Amino acid sequence: MSSNDASPLVPLDQYLSRTLFDDFILSEDFTRPEKLSAKYDGSLTLVNYKPMVASRFEYLPRYMPFIIEVKAPSRIYDLEHPPFIDVTYGEKMITLALGELNEVIEAYDFKIYERTVYVSIIKAGIIQDVTVGRFAFDVIMLEYNGSIHTYSEDERKSAEAKVKSLIQILESANPKIRENFDIMYKTFISHDNDSLLFSYIFLIPKGIINEISNFLLSQYEQIYGISTKPPAEFTPSENVQSPELQKFLDKLPLDLYPELVIGTYGSSPAVLLPEGDYSQYLTGNERVINLGKNVVIVFGNPQEQQTLTPEQQNIEQNKEEENSNTDLDKLEKVPNNAIAEGLGKEIQSIYGSIIEDDTINVEKKKHRLKTLNEALDELGKAILDALKSQTPLNANELRKYTEDIVKSAGLSYTNNFKYYLSYYERSLSETEELEVLATLLTSLGKTMYDIDKKIKEYNSLQLTY
Repeated sequence: MSSNDASPLVPLDQYLSRTLFDDFILSEDFTRPEKLSAKYDGSLTLVNYKPMVASRFEYLPRYMPFIIEVKAPSRIYDLEHPPFIDVTYGEKMITLALGELNEVIEAYDFKIYERTVYVSIIKAGIIQDVTVGRFAFDVIMLEYNGSIHTYSEDERKSAEAKVKSLIQILESANPKIRENFDIMYKTFISHDNDSLLFSYIFLIPKGIINEISNFLLSQYEQIYGISTKPPAEFTPSENVQSPELQKFLDKLPLDLYPELVIGTYGSSPAVLLPEGDYSQYLTGNERVINLGKNVVIVFGNPQEQQTLTPEQQNIEQNKEEENSNTDLDKLEKVPNNAIAEGLGKEIQSIYGSIIEDDTINVEKKKHRLKTLNEALDELGKAILDALKSQTPLNANELRKYTEDIVKSAGLSYTNNFKYYLSYYERSLSETEELEVLATLLTSLGKTMYDIDKKIKEYNSLQLTY
């Protein structure tokens, strides 16, 4: 299924960890000796050379739709208490010598099991799906055999203390476990008796994420014929300050922004673009370096001489605003809906970054979503007032609202809003600005609806516990 609006992006390793570990392995079904299978859709793209994934099919430029099919046979191996365990992932193997740890595991009333997971990477096609890669890896499971009754808080606390204590012992006694495995634990309600709980510790080889990640990136390179690593000497960075760079970005058509990467070449501000002729956008103080499939445009003085204080940045911004009118006739016309949709997608991606962030708990996600909702509400009210008075918000006002929106999600400000606001400010009439605001208001409403729905979902989850 294709989409006109790209879904929120998450880092590739985070996507793989969530689908393979959190969704598949950390499920109650995984602990049962039954066949288990699941499929996860995704689309891989690069953002400043960072591999990112949308959690659905996206038939958009530079997106690679794929399916991850995960299976586990019904066989779960009871390892009893072996002197060592061979854990495989991909073509590699980790040998864990347990030795005296067996006595500790047994004393804590845990049993050791092993289960193998099989992963197929499927290239999703409009007509036919094709399997392009297969992987397998072992998961070690430690099951707590003590009784845990749902009504006994003491039993629950005792079991959790044993789990955490055993994890600490495993990590400290055997460095291989700490270095090579992600250790997770989870407590489930018994399938046979809902008054009983059972706890598991999972040891999952970290290396499988890199194996699958590298394979997906190799497929991406084959399809698009581009490297997933930046050229030598070029370092991606959004925090580069340069007047010449900004002038170039102001002239560059909006549809080229998805293709460019801002950074430094050596120590000078630079942008990386696909091969092509960009001479019409140059300002006269650049070096153009042709790298075959890529072009690096290097600007002005080295980056260390371009690091500006906030006061200097304000002076430079004022100078740019004073001179902006001279460049208006050089800007390509950008459709109004492209600017509104671009701003809307950036806001939607901030919402996505909160709900996809596995480093924060549900309570913190709810707090950030509520703060984001308040910031969006403030922007929505300002847009409504602007539409009623037929006086559009200026770029500086919009910039302030977007800064509040980004901060509400616990993020640092990015250049993405800056690009769209630059076109809003410099290439639109007042009537066109009002059209952009009206379209943006609709997008805000959709995001606020998603936020409200997600908060209710989190509240429902917490009530079930």
